[in-house]
Amino acid sequence: ALCRWRHRFKRTLDLRNITRNLSTNYDYDLVVIGGGSGGLACSKEAAQFGKKVAVLDYVEPSPKGTRWGLGGTCVNVGCIPKKLMHQSALLGSAVKDAGKYGWKISSPVTHDWPTMARAVQDHVRSLNWGHRVQLQDKKVTYLNMKGSFVDEHTIRGVTKAGKETVFTAGNIVIATGGRPKYPTHIPGALEHGISSDDIFWLQESPGKTLVVGASCILEGEKNKFLQWIRSHLQ
Repeated sequence: ALCRWRHRFKRTLDLRNITRNLSTNYDYDLVVIGGGSGGLACSKEAAQFGKKVAVLDYVEPSPKGTRWGLGGTCVNVGCIPKKLMHQSALLGSAVKDAGKYGWKISSPVTHDWPTMARAVQDHVRSLNWGHRVQLQDKKVTYLNMKGSFVDEHTIRGVTKAGKETVFTAGNIVIATGGRPKYPTHIPGALEHGISSDDIFWLQESPGKTLVVGASCILEGEKNKFLQWIRSHLQ
């Protein structure tokens, strides 16, 4: 009787293992929600180990309607455009100093914001394309969709046009980063303010500007920027 019980128990375990193996036949080994620096690095590393990987990346427009491509905050509205605009400011200072060292510079020296903005935005778009090519080279599927959880292994992706796709994954990484938030309790903040999501994509100079916070500092020629650093907005 004990042998028969052991045999039935072993068969039950075998059936459970088979069921478990069938239930883990996912569409992807790994799905990454978020196409910024962390999400892209994670997806490419996993693909190098032979895993089937997909990246979902979708940018909700800012309150001012600004949107951008693959690469996350750093590429589109952070480190990269900030450094390029900072370089523009440094070049302006260098031109002013050049006369002291023998360079003949016609005066007055002026700055054209739209020209600078086009150069910055063209460079950012080239990086967007480069990231897409890298994913393709690594055999990572790129999906321009907004992802949400159905359950612990199921994701619903929604395109800009509203088309839904549901797929499964053995592992899911959330790498969505963060976005600036408007202090809507302050009158006029939403109507008259912009965020770092918008400043780098402006086609015209914002003029005199108050910067609240220290995470993104813009230096511009012929523009007066006052930085206001607060630990909390009351």
